[in-house]
Amino acid sequence: MPDIVNETAKYWGDESNCAQAVACGVLEYYDMSEYVNLIHDSMIGFGGGMGERSICGAVTGGLAALGVIMASRNIGKDERADAFKKFKELFVEEIGVLNCEDIIEEFILPDGSVDKDRPERRMKCTGAVETAAKFVEKVIDEL
Repeated sequence: MPDIVNETAKYWGDESNCAQAVACGVLEYYDMSEYVNLIHDSMIGFGGGMGERSICGAVTGGLAALGVIMASRNIGKDERADAFKKFKELFVEEIGVLNCEDIIEEFILPDGSVDKDRPERRMKCTGAVETAAKFVEKVIDEL
C-alpha cells in the first residue's frame, strides 16, 4: 500500500513546488488522479508562500487537496471549515509557524533572496511538505 509521504515525494522530487507536491501527492494517494493535472497547473503560483514567502506552499497545497477530497465526499461546509482549521493547527504544532518566511528565515540572504543552493534549505522545506501530507491524512482519517 502506498504511503502518503512517498506519493508526495514523487512530486517534490520531480521539479514541482511545495504546493504542487502536497496537493498532487495527496490526491494520488487518495486515488483521485483525475484531478492531478488541473491541480498541478493551478498550484504553480502558490509555491514559496505564493512567491512572497507568506503562507507556506505546503499548507496551501494541503488545503487544496483537503478541499477536493471533502467536496468529492459531500462533506458539509461547517465540517470542512473545522477540518481546514484542524489541519492548520496540526501544522503549526509541528512546524511552529504557517509562514514560509519564518520556516526558512535562516536561509534568507541580506539582499532578500533565498539561498536555494544549501541542502539544509531543501531539507527544511521537505519537512514542511512531509508534515503537510501527513496531517492531511490525519484530518481525512478523522472525518
